[in-house]
Amino acid sequence: MKIVNRQVFLAMPAGTIYSKYVPCMFGDLYIKGDSLTSDWYEQAIVDAIAHDDSTEFHDKLIHAEKYGDSLVMDFECEQRDGLFNADQLFAIWERADVAQLIARLQKTLEQ
Repeated sequence: MKIVNRQVFLAMPAGTIYSKYVPCMFGDLYIKGDSLTSDWYEQAIVDAIAHDDSTEFHDKLIHAEKYGDSLVMDFECEQRDGLFNADQLFAIWERADVAQLIARLQKTLEQ
């Protein structure tokens, strides 16, 4: 893993795994999409609940809380980040980090 600034991050390719970073604290995990002029597209990992709009997203979560429903995930639905904080840092997962995570997740399927 490495920590980079916003300028370096925007130059990174789509498919980069990252978290927003503030000193000693990590945000949620994302997959970077294409960069735009001043922001980028991203794929959420933690809350990638399949939904058509924010109302449906909210309703599905409330229903799941109340009734224990399973939530269908959608890992192919990017959204625009819209972050314009020039000082934002990013924790970038390197290839070996991603490989280790995949191996660990694979173990959970075998248990």
